[in-house]
Amino acid sequence: MRVKTDRHDARGIAQLVRLGWFKRVHVKSLDAQETRALLTARTFLVEKVRATENSLRAALRNFGLKMGSVTRKTWEARARELAEGNTVLEGIVDAMLRVRALLLEELASIDGQLTALAKSDPVTRLLMTAPGVGVIVALTFRSAVDDPDRFPRSRDVGAWAGLTPRRWQSGKTDIVGRITKAGDPHVRVMLFEAAASILGRVRVMSPLKAWGLRIAKRTSMKKAIVAVSRKLATILLAMWKSGTAYWATGRPPASAQDFAAA
Repeated sequence: MRVKTDRHDARGIAQLVRLGWFKRVHVKSLDAQETRALLTARTFLVEKVRATENSLRAALRNFGLKMGSVTRKTWEARARELAEGNTVLEGIVDAMLRVRALLLEELASIDGQLTALAKSDPVTRLLMTAPGVGVIVALTFRSAVDDPDRFPRSRDVGAWAGLTPRRWQSGKTDIVGRITKAGDPHVRVMLFEAAASILGRVRVMSPLKAWGLRIAKRTSMKKAIVAVSRKLATILLAMWKSGTAYWATGRPPASAQDFAAA
């Protein structure tokens, strides 16, 4: 409106409500918000641990010293070994390792809280029966969806997570592009990682993995991972709604009641 006042704003909002020109927004429960806060804190700590390690690698590389392939347990010993004999480097390594140790300690604390939360929640334990779905993936999906009944169809969750392709259509032109990347990016990242684990690290063959490998053979592995992540989201929501655990064979291992009581 040319003249913007509180009265005009209220009238405009009333008109929007009357005509139905608005979208309903789901307000998450307190439990979902608390879980999301823990997951966000964990993501922050993981990024800071990685940044600390990369900064230390760069400092050593300037002196021609390479960390090479190391694990989390051998990281500290390898860094001290490379800095031995150089007073300046020893001071830098010692300071950075203290920061890294503190970050890892707090990360372990949050991981413990998330694990305890997952064990105490029947829905999260149910979702974890799916291949490639661990504590972090299950809790991320659980806290983001919050209420499964707000999706009329299970396959709608793929579009909500931004895993469906973009489409631009006009007359005879019909362009299908990359995924929309709409919605919560954390859910999309977790589903992508779970799908990559299913097609790569998970050794047990399941209908989902076989389907993804056929797509990878026909197109590419990256497209197959996106397709599996979209299908995995649909499966997880269907499991949640029906209360049925995932099974790789044609025979379910337990009902929701049996699984919750386990």
